[in-house]
Amino acid sequence: MKNKTTIVIVAQIIIIFVLIWVVVLLVNKDTISNHSDDESEEEIIVDYTTIVDGIKQIQLPSSVEKNSNIQFRKIEKTKTNQKKLNYGIVQDISALIKAKTNFVKVNYLVTKLMNQVKNEKKHLEALIILNEDNKNISDLAINKKQTEISDLNNQINIYENEKINTLSLVKHRWGVKFIGIFKNKNDPLNKLLKNENQLISLSVTQIDREKLPPENIIIIPSISSSSEIKANYLSPSPVVNQSIVGKNFFYLTSNSKLIVGERISAYASKSNSKQNFILVPNSSVVWSNGQPWAYIRIKENGNFVRRSLQGMREAENGSENGWIVTDDKIKIDDEIVTNGAQLLLSEEFKYQIKNENED
Repeated sequence: MKNKTTIVIVAQIIIIFVLIWVVVLLVNKDTISNHSDDESEEEIIVDYTTIVDGIKQIQLPSSVEKNSNIQFRKIEKTKTNQKKLNYGIVQDISALIKAKTNFVKVNYLVTKLMNQVKNEKKHLEALIILNEDNKNISDLAINKKQTEISDLNNQINIYENEKINTLSLVKHRWGVKFIGIFKNKNDPLNKLLKNENQLISLSVTQIDREKLPPENIIIIPSISSSSEIKANYLSPSPVVNQSIVGKNFFYLTSNSKLIVGERISAYASKSNSKQNFILVPNSSVVWSNGQPWAYIRIKENGNFVRRSLQGMREAENGSENGWIVTDDKIKIDDEIVTNGAQLLLSEEFKYQIKNENED
């Protein structure tokens, strides 16, 4: 009886150890299974980038491209390819007119005083002769006349200084070209003062400021009802106009149809540029590292590649909406992505970011 009891106890202990072992195996199996599931979930991210001829391209499956609503179209030429606009203002010359009026007045007074001095000197010579002839004229009368002449000369000096200051201010504000208005009544710029011509202050942007300004421009008014107006280069402006960015130049029109203070845009009537320009839609532009980019679809393999738009400028024709770039950035026969460019940018860098996180 005692042996049977011992056998039963041993059997129960064996069964308990077997059950514990089975439980441990099941727990380990679940842990391994869960770990494997986690790893498989992490490995779902797919790298759609590929390298072709040393250039990174994005190769999307047709199903992914369709579901992502990637859209593209053929590049368009811009209508403003030879009309690079600069901006300016119709100059107010009222200060110039006032300076000329004052200059003429002062110059008249100087001439008048100089004639008066000339007459007074003759009078003084006569007084000196009478004074030497038995003192028919007193020394006091001669001294008084000399004082009068001295006062007249002092007044002439004051007016001469005023003329010099006026010319200096004109040169500082308008430039050397405008000095001729004050010295020669036949100077062509006098037409400005008669409102037969108008003066335009035109800016040249930071990019082009080292280049010579165009000789002839076409002005596009912003307020006045006048059509496009021709203007000719006159001179550099010695003063920067704070309201228009860039280096300023003066241009002269042959009419008086513009409104003083009116902001205008202008383009060169003859452009030496032989470059072609193309229009990039706003939806095609993506930014990365502070630079603009666009994605082009490669016809041969259907892949997408990122192209730089560095140096692009906003389209200035009201009928166009987007950005203008030269054809060395993107070719006329390229197909540009118009919807989904941001998604392609994310796809291009997504796998790279994942690798950096794993490192």
